[in-house]
Amino acid sequence: MKKIIFLLANLIFLAGCSRKVMVEHFTLSPDSPAGYTAITVDAAPDSYLLLFPGFGESPQDVLASTDMPLELARSGIAVFIPVLQNGSESYGFSNESQECLNEIVATIRQRYNLHDMPYFAGGFSMGGATAVKFAQTHPVKPNALFAIDSPLDYKRFLYATKRDIEVYNKDSQDSIYSQLYTAIDRIKDDSPYEIGDSAHFSIKPLINVPVRYYIEPAEDWWLNNRQTDVLSLNIMDGSCFINDLRLLGNDRAELIVTHNKGYRRANGQRHPHSWSIVDNKNLLKWLKSHK
Repeated sequence: MKKIIFLLANLIFLAGCSRKVMVEHFTLSPDSPAGYTAITVDAAPDSYLLLFPGFGESPQDVLASTDMPLELARSGIAVFIPVLQNGSESYGFSNESQECLNEIVATIRQRYNLHDMPYFAGGFSMGGATAVKFAQTHPVKPNALFAIDSPLDYKRFLYATKRDIEVYNKDSQDSIYSQLYTAIDRIKDDSPYEIGDSAHFSIKPLINVPVRYYIEPAEDWWLNNRQTDVLSLNIMDGSCFINDLRLLGNDRAELIVTHNKGYRRANGQRHPHSWSIVDNKNLLKWLKSHK
């Protein structure tokens, strides 16, 4: 196993709370960004969460966007935010990224002695797909799994992105469209879910896992502000994913639809694709109920 390099540690004191939250950053080797950020308190946790950022997000971005990691850590759930082999531009659902993730998780479990402890997995945007793929393939299933406005079917994502480029010329406004299309076209078969898979092969390992999918569709907002229609929204993936799980017999699969909750903390502006659509206190209660 590669040596862990300690990069940074700082203490965050939460108002009105006697527990201090420690944020520590580690890498697996000096020449790779792969590693993780640990958010813990000065007391032994009773469980832990693997929390995955969206594409382009660092652990620092996550901490700046939501209090979720701090609130969960303060309540006894240690939080670990993995950083994969290509840093914030890793495609976490890909087989390559999942191999890196398995090494990171093994390192975390050994370092913090978590092998027999309950754990959860979740993520925002592409991070939700990373969490779903990990839960499907890892032999030890999480006690609960959640995804926040996550694209899960990357064949659907590619079709929608191609349409955005060819019909709406969106790549001329933002090169991320072409970047994502080119990269994901090579790994589309690694997708954690396919709407067209009538056998539901990929999601069968999740039949007994409590699952939540958070979404704020806000179709009018997307049409008016991004010239984006429902084909390019993740509501299709989330709704079909939860429905297919229920049809397979998972009676603990939930679609959580929110309204007017999506705002970006950095500027306070309305954006339905945001961490803020999750009610952190309600999420905490749900996770604890499945510990």
